[in-house]
Amino acid sequence: MESDNEILQSLIDNGSIGEALSALILAKNEEDSLLGTIAGAAILATFKANKMAMATNIPMFIEESGNLYYIQPGEQKKFIRKLEKPTIKLHRSFKLK
Repeated sequence: MESDNEILQSLIDNGSIGEALSALILAKNEEDSLLGTIAGAAILATFKANKMAMATNIPMFIEESGNLYYIQPGEQKKFIRKLEKPTIKLHRSFKLK
């Protein structure tokens, strides 16, 4: 079984976690380190929950690269439709109080 650090490192190495988030997770200064720890914990929880869900052999829907797929246990994934990109424009930065 991989340790949490090994899982995070493999997600960073294969590009599943973007550069900015990777830098935050690996931060050395105290302020960014706390945020990185929280982000890392959320990513690990999501990763582990996904593995557990896939092991249930219950049919499910997943999104990959903007496409929606249906996965039936023991079968290949079936394309359902292309998902529309959200039109919401988020601010590039936020001020925390």
